[in-house]
This record gives sequence, C-alpha cells and structure tokens, in this order.
Amino acid sequence: MTDITQQIVGTEENKSLGYIAGALMLVCAPAGVILSYIDRGKATPLLAAHYSYLIGTFWKGMLFLTISIVLTFVIIGIFASILTSIWYLIRCIKSLVYLHRGEAIAKPSTWLI
Repeated sequence: MTDITQQIVGTEENKSLGYIAGALMLVCAPAGVILSYIDRGKATPLLAAHYSYLIGTFWKGMLFLTISIVLTFVIIGIFASILTSIWYLIRCIKSLVYLHRGEAIAKPSTWLI
C-alpha cells in the first residue's frame, strides 16, 4: 500500500470513531464522552476539535440540566430543561454534520450552538 492510501485509510478509520462518539452522545452520553476523552490525544486536529466540542457539550449540558432541575420548583425549569435538550441535540448533530463534511468546529469551546 502506498503512503497516500495508508493516510486515507487511517483518516477514515479515525473519522469513524468520531461518528461513533457523536452517535453515542445522542444515545448514551457518558459513553460518548469517555470515547472522546480516550481518543482525543491520538486524534487528528479535525477530530480533536470535534472531541473537544462533544466533551464541552456534555459538561455544559450537565450544568444546564442541573440548573433546570433546581428551577423546576419555580416552573421555569421545565422550559429550561426542554431548551437544554434542544441545545444538546443541535450541538451533537452539528458535530456529526461538520465531521461528515470534513470541517473542524471553528470554536469548540463556545457556549452557543
């Protein structure tokens, strides 16, 4: 196999772990975060940006969810938890779409979508 073919195969192989991490974030968030933490050190800069974005999404989502649960006693927490869920889904799907396009997340540490 030539060097170029090996690089392409290696990139696709690593990219598949990015897809798995993104899908796990939608199904079982702790498993997706664990995979992201494990593979982030060995990943290409493209995947490292996506892993950082997913890890930030998980921890920020946990913060928002905790605040929403506390605010449930004031009724506004119900709406906050719905908004948090929508925010979380959008960020996970955005990561998968950008990864499919081969684009890095511009600002992985952002709190916005």
